[in-house]
Amino acid sequence: MVLAVLVAVAAWVFVIINYDPMTDITYNDVPVIFTGEEVLAERGLAVAQTNVEGLSVTLSQKRVDASRISPEDITVQADLGECVAGDNRVDFRISGPEGTTVLKADKSTVEVSVGRAKRDVRDIKVMYEDPEEEDAELITFDLSNTEAEVVCTQDRLKSIDTVAAMLSYDEVTDTVKSYTVDLVALDKEGNVIPHVMITPEEISLDACAGFTKTVSLSVPVKNAQDDYYERKYTVPERMIIKGSKEDIDNIGTVRAHEIDISGIYEDTELPVEYNLPEGIYVADKSKGQVIKVTVSEKKTEDETE
Repeated sequence: MVLAVLVAVAAWVFVIINYDPMTDITYNDVPVIFTGEEVLAERGLAVAQTNVEGLSVTLSQKRVDASRISPEDITVQADLGECVAGDNRVDFRISGPEGTTVLKADKSTVEVSVGRAKRDVRDIKVMYEDPEEEDAELITFDLSNTEAEVVCTQDRLKSIDTVAAMLSYDEVTDTVKSYTVDLVALDKEGNVIPHVMITPEEISLDACAGFTKTVSLSVPVKNAQDDYYERKYTVPERMIIKGSKEDIDNIGTVRAHEIDISGIYEDTELPVEYNLPEGIYVADKSKGQVIKVTVSEKKTEDETE
């Protein structure tokens, strides 16, 4: 009986591999890969709009492969390198996995509008793709780049809120590890903005898991008396720190380094320099806090009269 079962299984495998009937399967939302945009950027151009970002592609394939193939296994490319300013139409190049044949797609070309390119430099923010806890925030070290150049149309440039290096929540631990991460442009809702050239395309960094906490902030200010000028100032009273849960639980107040405003003679803003314990860092939302100083001349006795 055992021998009979083995023979039957072997026969079934032989038939499936060698005589499996072909079947037609349509895959929806196959992503389009746009190439040649760096060539456009070199000519001062950028993609303003396309009428297609994904296709439906029908493959002829063996039935046994049906469960093994996904839309990501199909390649749809459009080379935009020869586009000119204005409206263009570009053919797709479509290929499936080995052993399959592309029968059809719902579109054979993409309409591409090309406009003038704009350039800007943006700070890079390292962030979670999908934080499972609201107070989770990455602690990062040794970024290979802290700024990136973006090239795109003016409308897309205006919609960029963040240039981000995004890490999955699950892959970051309490131990500092090294990562290489692609950069993406995000709008205010956190959606990826397509057709934005970013240089560099990726950065390397070290990171570990961290959490945030709001604490009191004490900012000592030295404001020596002056016979001719009166100085007033406002300081932030709270800040957000980040670190391991164990470390931030022990922090209730952060004291900043003293700031001397005695020699200031016009309205200005001065950065707060934090005096942070080891293992405690400034959270993203508290970066850039300042002391605001306003200066006015004192009236002399003659002016008073």
